[in-house]
Amino acid sequence: MSDLRTVIEAFVGAAIQPAMLDPGEAPLPLLRDQWSLSEWNGRLVLQAWDQQRNLVRKVVGLKEQKRDRLCLITEHFRKPEAELQIADLAAPIGTELSRKAFRTAFCERFRLMLAREWPEWQVVDLSADANLEESLSTAYVRAFLKSGSTGIAIMAANPESNSFAGIVPAGLIWLDYLRRREQAIAIARLLLYVPLGGERDAAFRADCLDSAKVLCQIFAFDEKDRVGAIDFADTGNLESTLPPCHRPVLPNADIRELPDIDDVDQVHRADGSISLQIRGLEFARASAGKLTCGIARRRRSDLNTVIAMAREIGRVRSPLADDRQHPLYSLNPEGWLESQVRAHPETIDASLRSVPIYGQVPIFSGPERGVIDLLGIDHTGRLVVIELKATADLQLPYQAIDYWLRVRKHLAAGDFERLGYFPGQVIRPDAPRILLVAPALEFHSTSETLISALAPRIEITRIGLASDWRSELRVMFRLRGNERP
Repeated sequence: MSDLRTVIEAFVGAAIQPAMLDPGEAPLPLLRDQWSLSEWNGRLVLQAWDQQRNLVRKVVGLKEQKRDRLCLITEHFRKPEAELQIADLAAPIGTELSRKAFRTAFCERFRLMLAREWPEWQVVDLSADANLEESLSTAYVRAFLKSGSTGIAIMAANPESNSFAGIVPAGLIWLDYLRRREQAIAIARLLLYVPLGGERDAAFRADCLDSAKVLCQIFAFDEKDRVGAIDFADTGNLESTLPPCHRPVLPNADIRELPDIDDVDQVHRADGSISLQIRGLEFARASAGKLTCGIARRRRSDLNTVIAMAREIGRVRSPLADDRQHPLYSLNPEGWLESQVRAHPETIDASLRSVPIYGQVPIFSGPERGVIDLLGIDHTGRLVVIELKATADLQLPYQAIDYWLRVRKHLAAGDFERLGYFPGQVIRPDAPRILLVAPALEFHSTSETLISALAPRIEITRIGLASDWRSELRVMFRLRGNERP
């Protein structure tokens, strides 16, 4: 027993972030003066506590010892033996074990929540395990409730999740899977549970669903698992800003006019600056009479440096380049695709005006999403949201919806005309159209499922490109709504 005690004390003393990982419990850090080892009745007793919990376990043996974790055998009142891990959460395996422990603990917590909220329904499924074949990840807990010939699809977001809005497409995928699997059961309802404070973005997305196809409700729960239904009408306004579109008469008057440089696109930004790009990769910018140059970090520069850098980048970032593994070739593929669409918008949609096409407006209050947003206008004056992705992304349709909602908000407020966008154009008040543009083989397999659940007022077209889009834009298919290739 003394040897086992020595092993545990030595591990905890050497670990950077030691924590106790007990099945069904969230990780409990082993902090100084907040844990202890003692002997009682011939057993080693491990106790740890914080402001909310006090865990006591009788340790009877050591099952496995590794550099980043210990696996202990404990006595448990429900069964003779159980396993308990002590891990260093600062180690890579510790991080993964911590996430798994949080998921398992939330699963059990949510099971109790469902039993209380839906006492007359049978919980048939409850899991946070991945099902990659059906595009179901570990990010959310999913459940299936049944009563007679009626079922309910349920999805819940762990408070540790970094994307509460993503629960909407995840829930639709789960609902579609259950409808295919349980064909004898009528499953009309989709219930989404999110931590209190994270319901707004999910509600904005859920409000875009077709109620004739999906009866969706959102519930928010607090730290004491008190649950309340969310009224979509009470979620407030979307968070986005639309900066003024500056169009100086002589944007480069202070630095001599920028010459044409081979392979370099001069993209005018809404703030009045000019972005110098090679196939979507910005390497310099002209603003307020100054030139800055650089990829990751720009510094004050001169025209000669810009020209020299453009030649080198143009050589390696070319559709004819021999080295396809060069960092400058593979960097920012969405930017490359954006440059192709900006140069040939009529290939994507014949009704689009070639100019102006704005990038990344309105501005999101959150971090960059890794997806390019463009906003154009067609010859009838209707705004067109263009969402670009070079690789498969399950979230693509709903990332477009997020942008569409913000564009619609500023359109209804008259912000585009007031702030100088689309000069000389009469902008129609109709809701914008959405174009999803990606290589044909890179549309995610769930795209039809997600798009088919949207309300009819949202007009979406998917445009699939040939795989050699870096050299030439060729449209392989153009699908409206949930049409299949």
